[in-house]
Amino acid sequence: MENRALFNTESAGYNRAEVEKYVSTLKEEYKKVYEYAKSTEVNNEKLKKICRALSDENKALKANGATAAAPAANTAAAEAAEKMSALIAALAKENEILKSQLG
Repeated sequence: MENRALFNTESAGYNRAEVEKYVSTLKEEYKKVYEYAKSTEVNNEKLKKICRALSDENKALKANGATAAAPAANTAAAEAAEKMSALIAALAKENEILKSQLG
């Protein structure tokens, strides 16, 4: 039964205008997808270029010893933090002494 109904549909033919409209819709959608793929490819190339530049910069910094300077800066910051911590501790002791004298 199904084959017979399918044959009847085929024998009746197709609406040419609907088929052409469908094909043109497919072409438009394909064009959109193609343009999107191209723009994505261009964006990917831009991002790759930026990544390569950053990678080269990192290699140059490592070669120039900039990574060795960074720990030195961290050491200076650590020393400053220790001094601040000592001053805060001294102020806390002085605060306790003053409180005891008042009360």
